[in-house]
Parts: sequence; structure tokens; C-alpha cells
Amino acid sequence: MKKFNIRKVLDGLKEVSSSTPSVQVGPQENHLIQETLQSDHFQLCKTVRHGFPYQPSSMAFDPVQKILAIGTQSGALRLFGRPGVECYCQHESGAAVIQLQFLINEGALVSALADDSVHLWNLRQKRPAILHSLKFSKE
Repeated sequence: MKKFNIRKVLDGLKEVSSSTPSVQVGPQENHLIQETLQSDHFQLCKTVRHGFPYQPSSMAFDPVQKILAIGTQSGALRLFGRPGVECYCQHESGAAVIQLQFLINEGALVSALADDSVHLWNLRQKRPAILHSLKFSKE
């Protein structure tokens, strides 16, 4: 990636155009040219998720709103609506999603995880969020 100072380039062009033909202007040595790439020139970010979720473990469908939810072994939740419309959510615990159930036409989804917790998701907002969570103990 080359960086240069545009003002110095324009000044050089003005000198060339205003000088007499007998005077030659050599290249300017004080240009700032940076030819090495550094780590601060890059930023790592995930931009796209495509395809079917990896290691699916449960699935649910809301026939009224036509939303498909798929839970994975890593605790991820993918919601699919119309073509091109999807949402990705992640459970904090990262436990496998073993059961999904829509509350039909209510804009809510219940997810049960392998760590004996149950979460109620609110789907009525732009970014789905957990409204309530219950953690059960094995007895």
C-alpha cells in the first residue's frame, strides 16, 4: 500500500508547468511512501454465515409466521424466515440445544439445553433476546 502526500505532488506539477523549458526538475525525494503492510492495516471480522448449520441437534417450525429454527451442538441457534432473511443467536453456556418449541404466533421460542436449562426467546424485536431462563438441578 503506497501512501503519498497529494499536496507535494500538486506543488511539483506547478513547478514543472511554471518553469522554463531549459530547467529540468528532478524527482522529489521527500515523498512519504510506505510499502510494507502492518497488522494495523487489517481487521479480522466474520462477515457471512452460509449453508446449513454445523452439527444440528434440534429443529422447530412456526407454520403461522413461517419461521424455521435450528439448534446446534455448540449452543447456536439459527432462525430462517423469508429467502435471504436469517438470524444467528448463541446461548451463553454453549451447551447443546436438545429441544426447540415455538409458541405459535406469539413471537417466542423455547429452547432446552443439555445443561438442564430452559430459555424463552423473544422474537418480536430486531435482535432476538432471552427473556427468561430456568436452570434445573439433577435430583
